[in-house]
Amino acid sequence: MNAAGRPGLVVYQNSGGVDAIDEYSRRLVGALVADGTVVDYVADGMAAARRRPVPAWVLLQYNPFSYGRWGISAALLRDVAAVRRRRNTTIAVCVHEPWTHVHDWRSVLMAGAQRAQLQVLLGLADVVLGVTEHLARRLGRRAVHVPVGSNVTPVDLSRREARSQAGVTGELVVALFGTAHPSRALDHAEAAIAVLAGRRGARAVRVLNLGHGAPALKVPPGVAVDMPGRIEARELSLRLRASDIVLLPFVNGVSTRRTTLMAALAHALPVASVHGSDTDSVLVAHPEAISLTPAGEPAAYAQAVAELVDDRDRLRAVGLAGRRLYEAHFDWPVLAHEVTSALQRVTRTP
Repeated sequence: MNAAGRPGLVVYQNSGGVDAIDEYSRRLVGALVADGTVVDYVADGMAAARRRPVPAWVLLQYNPFSYGRWGISAALLRDVAAVRRRRNTTIAVCVHEPWTHVHDWRSVLMAGAQRAQLQVLLGLADVVLGVTEHLARRLGRRAVHVPVGSNVTPVDLSRREARSQAGVTGELVVALFGTAHPSRALDHAEAAIAVLAGRRGARAVRVLNLGHGAPALKVPPGVAVDMPGRIEARELSLRLRASDIVLLPFVNGVSTRRTTLMAALAHALPVASVHGSDTDSVLVAHPEAISLTPAGEPAAYAQAVAELVDDRDRLRAVGLAGRRLYEAHFDWPVLAHEVTSALQRVTRTP
């Protein structure tokens, strides 16, 4: 794919902390290399990419807040424009977040500036990728939907071995995974935990509240809640493998930008989530692989979770179907192929 043996560049501005887009970028580069593509990862932004020898293509991973205070960076646009002027480098932009959510007058101003910045950036791009269908539609007709993959590699252990190592005995283990972001519909998860505790007894339910910066939960007295905080990838995978079900409800519905969803599917862990305005058609089309109830209905969500957990055969079948869905649509070799296909449709020559 690379002209005259010149490498491609995947570019991002690493925050230096826990950064899902940075991990996504590294795994994408690994999958591209495994697929035979010559590519390097530049983790310190477009200025560093600009200093490299002329690449065959540049794929910029875009979240506005990664490149400047308030999500605004004239330097980013300057550097992308400078690389584009080389004329024989294809510019691709993968949009993970387009602009901030509006909630007050400050965010209105910020979102407006970020919208304008993104429009300039898209005008400089030959290829545009969006990590959800909804986002790809907002970015314009030429945008291609390319989901994210799992940032957690499953441990090579059976569920029984994982539960033993995690110190789990006979409890029902319910996992939650993610930060205290307002996009998470935690009231749905709390309602489900309350119903499970009511049916089984509080001491028969154990909650693994996973993720760096995971929020506190309101659960019935007697329900054990483990919050390990930031842990190594193997320990995180071990806990996912040891769980019976993961609760991933979001205010606007689950989508293919959620690395937490992808990690659960990759671990063959049954997923209970919700269907909303952001939910991608590929998820809706596979009810055998993911349990979806309407967004904004915590009682319906709790009932669906309880019914799924009570049917052990169906619970296991959902987990296995989720793993098949992941392998078919979201695994890293699949995503690498989609990225290279999008790049190959546009080739800029001197």
